[in-house]
Amino acid sequence: MTNTEIRLFGLGCNLSRNLHANMQRAAKELGLEVSIEEVSDIQEMMDLGITAIPALQIGEQVVASGRVLEVEEIKSLLRI
Repeated sequence: MTNTEIRLFGLGCNLSRNLHANMQRAAKELGLEVSIEEVSDIQEMMDLGITAIPALQIGEQVVASGRVLEVEEIKSLLRI
């Protein structure tokens, strides 16, 4: 999992910060070291079809858009 690209799309709002914190907590609880790239480029978001933020991309797939995933939801995505 450490080689999987994780990207968080947002504009620095509370929702984005909450999603980032939940992502870090989920990884820590699973014993994973992850690097989370934060992306605020609106054109890049549009190119990926992201219409609401915050959004989370794991690998090549956007797994959430427009909501803050709970820690347990993120953990299930990271186990795949």
